[in-house]
Amino acid sequence: MRSVKAGAAVVLVSLVAGGCGSSPDSAHHARVMRCPARALVLHPGTPVVPMTGEHAVKYALTNRGPVTCTVHGYPRVVLYDANDDVLPFRYATGGGAYVTSSKPVTVVLARGASAYVLVAKYRCDLGIARNATTIRLTLAAAHGGLFAGREAAGISGSAGLSYCRGGQHDPGQLVAVSPVEPTGQATSSLG
Repeated sequence: MRSVKAGAAVVLVSLVAGGCGSSPDSAHHARVMRCPARALVLHPGTPVVPMTGEHAVKYALTNRGPVTCTVHGYPRVVLYDANDDVLPFRYATGGGAYVTSSKPVTVVLARGASAYVLVAKYRCDLGIARNATTIRLTLAAAHGGLFAGREAAGISGSAGLSYCRGGQHDPGQLVAVSPVEPTGQATSSLG
């Protein structure tokens, strides 16, 4: 009788410790902590082939730390011109014609692995007022910290992330930002 009670106690403790209703994947994520800011590096953007007026750049966030960690959510993006002045874009998280509307997922990054973010906007039909030359991407990190990476905006000129003539409500003034995704393809709504 004593061994049956002891066996039942071991099973009960295992179920409670293992998160009874959680999948093995979510239990794995629970043990891997969010990446510390110092472990992440932002890589310059990869231009996306324009489609139907799309101007977009994919950025990679790479784990350069010594251990596996996670990233999650929508980064905050700010675009700057050549004078280091903030361009007054409107920003949206997800959706739009080019960026996925999927909810953020937790991306597990082994050492040296990358996650991806897509930054996209519509072309400037009335012409370019100022070119974006630099992007700052900020994302929540471990221990309440923030990762802040700054890189070249990717492309400049008519195919770039330019601030348009035509005022604040021009369709080209809205920049959509994807959540951090495990693949570059997952950042886009175009599949």
